[in-house]
Amino acid sequence: MPLPHPARVRRHHRSADRTGRLRSVRVQLLAPILVATAGLVVLGAAQTGAALDSSADADRARVLAGTATATVRLVHELERELGETAALRQRGGTSGRPLVDAQRRRVDTAVDRYRTAQGDARRAAPDLAGVLDDARGRLEQLAPTRDLALAGERGDPAYVSLVESLLAVADALPSQLRDAELANQAREVAAVAAQEHLSALERDLLRAVFVRGGLQSGELARLGRLRGAREQRQAEFLRIASAPANRAWYRLVDGTDVTTARRIRDAVLDSDGAPGTVKTDGDAWYVAQSGAIRRYNLLGRDLTDGLDRDAADLAAAARLRAVVTAGATSTVALGSLVTAVLLAVRTSRRLRRLRVAALTMANRELPERITAIAAGERTPAEGPATRMTDGIRRGRDEVAQVAEAFDTVNRAALRLAGQQAELRLDVTRMAEALARRIRTLITRQLRLLDDFEREETDPDALARLFALDHLAARLRRNGENLLVLAGGEPGRGHEGALLLDDVVRAAASEIEDYPRVEIDVPTAAVHGTAAGNLVHLLAELLENATVYSPPEARVVVDGRRTVDGLMLRVHDQGIGVSESRLAEINERLAAPAMLSSAAAGSMGLHVVAHLAARHGIRVQLHNPGTGTVAQVDVPESVLTRVESVASRPAAERRPRAAAWFKSGPAGRPAAGGRSLVTSATTVGPVRGVAAVRTPGGALLAPSTARIRPVSVPPTPVPTTAAGLPRRQVGGHLPEPMPDATAPPPATDLLDPEVVRARLSALAEGVASATRRAPNTTKPNGRRP
Repeated sequence: MPLPHPARVRRHHRSADRTGRLRSVRVQLLAPILVATAGLVVLGAAQTGAALDSSADADRARVLAGTATATVRLVHELERELGETAALRQRGGTSGRPLVDAQRRRVDTAVDRYRTAQGDARRAAPDLAGVLDDARGRLEQLAPTRDLALAGERGDPAYVSLVESLLAVADALPSQLRDAELANQAREVAAVAAQEHLSALERDLLRAVFVRGGLQSGELARLGRLRGAREQRQAEFLRIASAPANRAWYRLVDGTDVTTARRIRDAVLDSDGAPGTVKTDGDAWYVAQSGAIRRYNLLGRDLTDGLDRDAADLAAAARLRAVVTAGATSTVALGSLVTAVLLAVRTSRRLRRLRVAALTMANRELPERITAIAAGERTPAEGPATRMTDGIRRGRDEVAQVAEAFDTVNRAALRLAGQQAELRLDVTRMAEALARRIRTLITRQLRLLDDFEREETDPDALARLFALDHLAARLRRNGENLLVLAGGEPGRGHEGALLLDDVVRAAASEIEDYPRVEIDVPTAAVHGTAAGNLVHLLAELLENATVYSPPEARVVVDGRRTVDGLMLRVHDQGIGVSESRLAEINERLAAPAMLSSAAAGSMGLHVVAHLAARHGIRVQLHNPGTGTVAQVDVPESVLTRVESVASRPAAERRPRAAAWFKSGPAGRPAAGGRSLVTSATTVGPVRGVAAVRTPGGALLAPSTARIRPVSVPPTPVPTTAAGLPRRQVGGHLPEPMPDATAPPPATDLLDPEVVRARLSALAEGVASATRRAPNTTKPNGRRP
């Protein structure tokens, strides 16, 4: 037998409450991991954001470093252009114009590079907008400044102002850098560029002095200020210079030209402008100072190259760090989440498999084990639930321990279920055996009562015997109830079909308050195989109706034909049943239960459910508002043609009683004017009227029944000297009942019930033959 599909079991038992999902093991395992993963993602995002900020700052530093480089190189080219222009003016003529033009082209190239860099710097550092705008405004005046410089010295201040605005940009760039090392390198570059600019101003000033041969007013003081400013920027550089920059300073800014230029400048300053000190060759000074300026330029280029390189390395490292941080964070978070999901899914699947195993054991294995034990079959040691947990029990974690504990519980449950099944089977067999013995004893009691009634002539004593007879019939029905609940056959049977009104009257005759029953049913016939069980079923419903209704109230049985059979309804006028209780009863009627303590309080309903299930009859209770209606839907397979009853040979029919039930609301006879029971037996006289035995074994005393004269001439009945009807020989015998004992197994050759039934039948036959003997007389000398 295939195992139940896990998904199907899960859907069948899934809770409708959505909040129940929060209590699942999978969610409980994933929730803290998801929270931790979310925290890790947040921290990783923060670190990644910081790395990205560092990368952006590094790119910004690279842009600003490039701007610093472009700025100082433009300063250097402008210094050279100013020097070449001044030299051209001093020499006069146009022989040096190609040098000036060449230098101007280099300046234009440097200007283009600077403008590109300052555009990037403007976007990277909006705070530089002020100095950048000032430099851009002065740079736009470069063309007229050039014309003025060629015409005279009036253009030189414009060059100086432009260079100073560019140096202001170089000095402002370090403050926009967040990296301290890069900012320090940018300050080094700005300090060197400032020293180069101041040295160029000294060169131009002293060359003009040496060419003129004397100092003009204020030039000596200006020269002193230039030297002081240069030495201040030099001290600033040496203070902030790193070890490599310091070594580069002493390596580059040292040599014969630097020494010569310093000696000439110091001589002019120390002599306070004496005429002898300004007789120096201007070209020698220009060459020496130009060499010193070139050394500053080399140092500046070295530093700017280092600044660009360090800024590029910093940007690359920051980008790599951002990528690595983002990748590592994503990898760790994703790995943690995937691992958590896999572990949670694995644990959830194992727990779900345990759940399926438990449901399999509860819903399939235990019932199958109980059924197999009840059928006498051997059961395997290990069931499907145990096999489903084999893989789980091999682990070493807590789930494996739970699986091991479940397997232990499963084995104990199977063992206990087997023991309980065997115990229930034994109890059922004992109940069935007891019910059969009770039925046998009551049958014998009924036969004895028949003998007593046949021999009794006193009407009062005979009435009391009839009451005992009726009580014994009810006891027999209760014993049959126990037999039905135990799974046996009640033994009710009839040869041939019976009319429906006879079946209903037979059912009414088995209850205590049968005079209260009114019958109004259509003409129909019931198969003989189902007649006994239908009588029993209706008797239980009628007894419930009479018990739970007022003592004087009538119980009406009506019916009508339907498309697929017949519908009977039993109406009472009781207090009714609540809706919840009514639903519970209808559910019990639709699904017959096994014999248990639950059947003690409502044995009749259990019996009705079992009897109805044997023939496909559907029984339901309804609440019409007043009282209760029991609806019995009889399928077409239980019914037969009415002609089959009318066509039976007369020899197969028993004598009919001369008594009638009150059969309708107006006291009219039953449909068709039929008698009480088709196969009823006249057993003795009571106050001048014959008594009637029904197929169920109940004896109807006519003193308690409503009697109406028969519309057809009754069959003449022989009477005694006292005027009472004389019994017919053999008329008291009940119809033979088929042996309803279940056939024993092939290996059981001596079933006690079969032996007891055969011996009872043999004793009954001997007693009947003895009574029928012509020479048999009773102790009082009377003949039957």
